[in-house]
Amino acid sequence: MNVGNSIACFIAGALAGAATALLLAPESGEKTREKIKKGAAEVASTAKSKLAEGLDAVEGALAKQKGM
Repeated sequence: MNVGNSIACFIAGALAGAATALLLAPESGEKTREKIKKGAAEVASTAKSKLAEGLDAVEGALAKQKGM
């Protein structure tokens, strides 16, 4: 499994988990919106971090290839 598929699977799992949690533990609309906002921010942060790691790995591999 490559990095792109791993990231996509992680994001899909995070979204599915968040949706399940919201459906099983309903609260007021304001609290629910705040939870969604916080969860989305966490997923975005993780995705940005993983993307940066992947880009660094690709850049490193390209630099190594150019050095050969």
